[in-house]
Amino acid sequence: MSLKKRDFSKAATSKGYIEVRAGNHVFYRFTDSEGKICDQVHTKMSHGSAKDISDDLLAKMYKQMKFDKKTDLEEYIKCTFTEEKYRNHLRNKGYEV
Repeated sequence: MSLKKRDFSKAATSKGYIEVRAGNHVFYRFTDSEGKICDQVHTKMSHGSAKDISDDLLAKMYKQMKFDKKTDLEEYIKCTFTEEKYRNHLRNKGYEV
């Protein structure tokens, strides 16, 4: 399945992540309900010219974002995995978000 970088960015920034651009990468840092950065939940992408996210990168990202499987990340990007559901998922894994 081909997923667009811009679709991920839109989903992430509307569901608790902040975007930090540094060098050749865009870092996504998750924030708790008070807006503080949760250092344990994050991911990154290259600024590169590719518009799609490769399967290899998706495999890394879903683990960094603490999803159980890649399809959860795909649902998150498609907006069928809501911010509330994601926060509950992280809390169930022991993260304070």
